[in-house]
Amino acid sequence: MNATVGATFAASAAPVAATPGASASVAPHRAWQDAALAGLLLAIDPAGTGAALRAGAGPVRDQWLASLQLLTAGRPWRRLPLHIRDERLLGGLDLAATLQAGRPVAQRGVLADSDGGVLVLAMAERLEPATVARLAAVMDRGEVMAERDGVTLRHTACFGVVALDEGAADDEVLAPVLAERLAFALVLDDVSPRQAQALEWGTPTDVAEVQQARERLPSVQLPDPVLVALCEAAAALGVDSPRAVLLALRVARAHAAWQGRAEVDADDAAVAARLVLAPRATRLPAPSPVEELPAPPDPPDPPEPSRSAEPPQTPKPPPPGSPTPEIDPTADPAADPPPPAEPPPGALDDLVVTGPTYTNVNDFRAILVI
Repeated sequence: MNATVGATFAASAAPVAATPGASASVAPHRAWQDAALAGLLLAIDPAGTGAALRAGAGPVRDQWLASLQLLTAGRPWRRLPLHIRDERLLGGLDLAATLQAGRPVAQRGVLADSDGGVLVLAMAERLEPATVARLAAVMDRGEVMAERDGVTLRHTACFGVVALDEGAADDEVLAPVLAERLAFALVLDDVSPRQAQALEWGTPTDVAEVQQARERLPSVQLPDPVLVALCEAAAALGVDSPRAVLLALRVARAHAAWQGRAEVDADDAAVAARLVLAPRATRLPAPSPVEELPAPPDPPDPPEPSRSAEPPQTPKPPPPGSPTPEIDPTADPAADPPPPAEPPPGALDDLVVTGPTYTNVNDFRAILVI
């Protein structure tokens, strides 16, 4: 891993206070760091991740897309027009080739051509609902299946989606059916070009490391405790969609492959929880209950006085002529009393300081870092 980029990402994982749905108010430098890390992980596993990129056209968005394209060099890179016809989207009859050959000839659509690479959706917030539905169906199945114009089409179509959200108004957002199928929700509206240039990614070193991570990815193991913990983290954050957990697992495996690990550990799961689950949070996790100490036993009842005991004697006044106790005139009546004697060594060894206990959901150091 690149030392400079890795150190920056490690520093960005320091816990901070979080509020559900606060991804839009992230500090600009933190937003760009998260976007760079998300781009690296998307390049490692495009079909298992995907990103919704909310940013207007400009140098910051162009730099992010250019860096991602460098990391996916050699793989398909396609753009989906806003108003695309079904025969171009899914495929259909190639009329010119059919007339030339004298028999039906099928043509591949944009989705099939994107297999193994990245599909960029321009103005994704304005896509027609029918187009979004067909795209979501292909993303779920991983293949294009259609029967059109007397031609049966079936092509593999596993690709990563980058949805460019250019909506200016609050109601101009991605369709929920598409947003929930994308792992990352990135907001770069407040990132300046200078801040983006401060952390460059997509360098030749990154390209080599991403290629190595792709080769390691199929062998990365996912322990059961990590799976259970991410499911509990999603429940604690109010994330109800099971797709979010599946995407978090893919991101955790990609991060482990990028770090050169053969098994997903707590750091990988923390990154997945921060980048995938935290932006989808609808509530903060409930605080863990404080362990209650057992109540002390009741003190024993005082012994009953004996009937044969003599009544208490009242002190007798001193006899006349006896000397009066002398009082030190230099003593200060307001002086502090003498300090109590220190306990003997070992007397405090059995004391236990108790406090709140935490479940494994809260053990993720970065689960609420937004």
